[in-house]
Amino acid sequence: MRGLLFTPSIPRYAAAKLLGKRYPARALSLQLATLPEPERPAGFERLKVRLSGICGSDLALLYGKQAPTLSGMFSFPAILGHEILAELGGVRVAVNPVLACLERGLPDCPACARGDDHLCLNVAEGNFGPGMLGFCKDLGGGWAQRMVAHRERIFPIAESVPDERAVLTEPAAVVLHGLRQAWGESKPRTKPEIHHMNWRMNWPAQVLVIGAGTIGLLAVKMLRVLGFEGPLWAVARHPRQAELARQFGANQVFPSTQAAQQAAGGRRYRGILGATSWRGGFEGVVEASGSPRGLQEASWAVQEGGRVLLLGAPATALHDFSPYWFREVRLVGSYAYSWDDFAEAVRLLPEMEGVEAMVTHKFGLEAWPEAIKTAATRRGIKVVFKP
Repeated sequence: MRGLLFTPSIPRYAAAKLLGKRYPARALSLQLATLPEPERPAGFERLKVRLSGICGSDLALLYGKQAPTLSGMFSFPAILGHEILAELGGVRVAVNPVLACLERGLPDCPACARGDDHLCLNVAEGNFGPGMLGFCKDLGGGWAQRMVAHRERIFPIAESVPDERAVLTEPAAVVLHGLRQAWGESKPRTKPEIHHMNWRMNWPAQVLVIGAGTIGLLAVKMLRVLGFEGPLWAVARHPRQAELARQFGANQVFPSTQAAQQAAGGRRYRGILGATSWRGGFEGVVEASGSPRGLQEASWAVQEGGRVLLLGAPATALHDFSPYWFREVRLVGSYAYSWDDFAEAVRLLPEMEGVEAMVTHKFGLEAWPEAIKTAATRRGIKVVFKP
């Protein structure tokens, strides 16, 4: 079996962190390797991978942008890839890559007991090394021809859903969970009820989405699918991203956050040393760029008393926190998804028409340097491997 194996190297990590996109892809700590067929632990199924996406978190790992504080939550060497469309007995399935108490052979921790298995307290304990599929040394991810997953994390895909849409299930679940975190309310739940929650969304008057990569575009689409009917604006740097944002439901698209703020009536004030502050803005802001700059812009683009949803995943950065206390802005962090969120994302796939257009490039495993370069330089929106 062939797979792409990530083996950490401190010198390569430092060089990639220093040079960024200029660092040659072939010099990254990744190699195409011949590997033994994955063993199938009790409760797991062996799957054939159809498509597996390259995520921003994968690029952050490869290019030294991931926060060192998180390194203890993952284990390597590992086969990467956590956005996975696979086959089980000829049936297409999406794979939830979370490895919580259930998979690790442990009694439910408090987080798992209340249904928040993505926040499992035992993510670095039990039968397997730390991390989820794609970041775990003992269970390979989707950048390989075959893999194993627990049967409770395998979800059949409706026949009407094309492969290119189905491979976006995992990032769609990320977006769904984030929107619920920021603007949703659910009834109190106990363990037997965790797969049958009723959600009510308390939408803001208007929403700005900053960033039009995979997560940002899915956020635009998911907002509309979930019933948000208010003004929805987006910030997109590239023409194709702007086109898709409009197709997915954005009323207006701007090339910069500042342009969106000004169009919305925000007032800019200049301070010393060229510093800029704002009054007014959007009641809800979704930060989906994953950059420290995007988060800083979001903190000023939101109106006083508004809420910023951090869907992107910036790592360490020098950040000005004055907007949060001076303007009473609330920052909502969001990570991954619960079992229920993932199942709901699968259920919503037939309604997510058109998002498959985001899959702009497919590569075989042997072409991994070109695939990584394409994703890192933003020449494509969603780049996937087809093992």
